[in-house]
Amino acid sequence: MTVSIPSSDSDRQALVSALHVCGRQAVIAVTGGGSLAISDLLSVPGASAFLLEARVPYAPPALTDWLGREPEQYCSRETALAMAVVAWQRAKKLSTPPVEAVGVGCTAALASNRPKRGEHRAWIATHTANATRLIGLSLAKGLRGRAGEERLVADVVLRLLGETCELTAQPEIGFRDGDSLTSEACVAHPLLVDLMAGHRATLWSVQAEWRTEPPIKPVVLLAGAFNPLHEGHRELARVAEQRLGGPVAFELAWINVDKPPLDFLTIEARCRQFTDRPVVLTHEPTFVLKSRLFSNSVFVVGIDTAERIVQPKYYGSEADMLAALTEIRSHGCRFLVAGRSGEDPFRTLSKLNLPPQVRDLFEEISEGEFRRDISSTELRKQNSE
Repeated sequence: MTVSIPSSDSDRQALVSALHVCGRQAVIAVTGGGSLAISDLLSVPGASAFLLEARVPYAPPALTDWLGREPEQYCSRETALAMAVVAWQRAKKLSTPPVEAVGVGCTAALASNRPKRGEHRAWIATHTANATRLIGLSLAKGLRGRAGEERLVADVVLRLLGETCELTAQPEIGFRDGDSLTSEACVAHPLLVDLMAGHRATLWSVQAEWRTEPPIKPVVLLAGAFNPLHEGHRELARVAEQRLGGPVAFELAWINVDKPPLDFLTIEARCRQFTDRPVVLTHEPTFVLKSRLFSNSVFVVGIDTAERIVQPKYYGSEADMLAALTEIRSHGCRFLVAGRSGEDPFRTLSKLNLPPQVRDLFEEISEGEFRRDISSTELRKQNSE
């Protein structure tokens, strides 16, 4: 990499001044590094026109609270993207109009008072109403102290903010030999923008093309995060289709009960996995909401999900849980439940203590019909290793 001249204080201040008057408004969340960018934004007069809020969820419990779930890895592309989407949601609540909101997430592992075995790196993401951008930064070890690494990460944060806000003048960044940078961006399809804005309830992806209407009228929906899609999902869809005698589609919710919302880069990547069956994208995180969209449908779920469906803590009370399942029944919907293995022997629906009032809503897929000892979590762990 060619060494570039570090940006001067005056160039940096000019960029910050331009951000302040660009008409956008941002919420920024940083952890592990990048907080100097917040200081840069606040040190130039006029910051209140641009910066709505800055968060530094530095301790693991603080980051878990920000995301709504403990991340699998604290310094990763997935964590930066999730931080940015949560920041964007926060900015929408604070910004007028919401279309001008910008969410920024930065997670870093930089030089500290003890040597790091891994690389020094940072992931920086921005998310807006119609685009997601991501930068992966690897810093040459031993060439800078902590202050120098913080300065570089902050400059990259500001540079990405400038690109996100469509500013034309960008100062040079002080890279050195051994540093490397990767960049990804996704400008979302207008239909996907409409879905995330709440202007439509569903959007279908058929061989990576967006459609407003389903190519088939599915009677079975297999809901999941599909991170990644694997052969267990595909086989389960085939088993459900044979059992119920109707077409099966996959359903991906960009908002989940116990996971951070999805960004455009992640949505596009997840949907590209589906080549032989359609996938419908929704923003309904619960099955009672899904049942309102897909009446007279069967939802295929795993035993872990079925167990959560009947846990009152996800509803507020047992009465609320029973009311939600009663509504699901009123829409003509029910559940087909597949077993899975874990620390205990293979678990099927017969091992689950279901409330008698709603037991008729759940039907078991036997171990003989379907068993796949594979999980997306294990596949992600293998891929990271």
